[in-house]
Amino acid sequence: MIIAGVVLLAMPAAATYAADRPLTGAFSYEGNGDCLFSTGNSTYSGTLYAGGRYPVAFTVDLPQDAIVKYQRYYVYWAWSRRDQQTVYPTIAVTREPVPTSPLEPVSRYVDNKGFSSPSDFYSGMDTFSGGTLSPGKNEVTLEVENAGEGNSTFVIQGIGIIAVYESPSSPKGLVIVEEGCDMLYNSFGITPQMATSRVDFSHDVDTDHLKKASLELVAPSGGYSRSDIIRKNALYVNSQEKPDLPSFFTVILDLVFPNAQGKEWTDVFFSDQQQQIGIDTRDVTPYITKRSNFIAVQDRGDYLLLTNAILHIEYA
Repeated sequence: MIIAGVVLLAMPAAATYAADRPLTGAFSYEGNGDCLFSTGNSTYSGTLYAGGRYPVAFTVDLPQDAIVKYQRYYVYWAWSRRDQQTVYPTIAVTREPVPTSPLEPVSRYVDNKGFSSPSDFYSGMDTFSGGTLSPGKNEVTLEVENAGEGNSTFVIQGIGIIAVYESPSSPKGLVIVEEGCDMLYNSFGITPQMATSRVDFSHDVDTDHLKKASLELVAPSGGYSRSDIIRKNALYVNSQEKPDLPSFFTVILDLVFPNAQGKEWTDVFFSDQQQQIGIDTRDVTPYITKRSNFIAVQDRGDYLLLTNAILHIEYA
């Protein structure tokens, strides 16, 4: 069994509730094809003790002519510790059906509060590869094991699968996959502006033939709050600072050029005590530009981990 017992990516020294660990480009594909993301029947695991296991089942349907170009399994974990000592988790993942096959660890993204606290434990996302999905219907079960020793524990918020595939029968388009782990929390001196994580999509877009643009975001804990906070998080798509003009002129500009300043949405994630992976999928077609597209996710008292951003462009 392959064990991800070490940190696989170099991680910067800084770690706070502020946006200090932006997502990075993991993969892009341009051509006839599409992408699929699923969290299967993921639920909150509770404390996973050494030797404990956590399974998630998936049903993944791919076109009969699909050729998988990029595939990853995401393990979303939190509260990694040994007694009250902060430690990195030792995670092993296997995939069924039989014969059971171990998955290869690829990368680890980690963040934490970054200040002295008896509960400043690591949270993160581990990625794994292996067991390529086939065209048609795939019934897959992934099982996570806490392969740590002694009193090592962590919790699993869920598991995700992504598959970006080529498919001659699918429309031509562009898929951009960004990955990471940025812990955001507007609290303990962190302002909403500081807790704003920006994601840049560097690829140019042929807006002359743009048919549809879809954005999918994944944020464990996003939308789950014990207090009823209104506008607890926000999403900006190519949103610029409003010009320093009287409000009357700003309203006129928004009416005449409705998409020029991008778009802002609030309360974009939803999760609860059992389903703890906040996901947001929305049409962003009117706000896409030829180049330098970006988004920003802001926390306003919600607390979330921004881990995945997938932009899918479909051409006419």
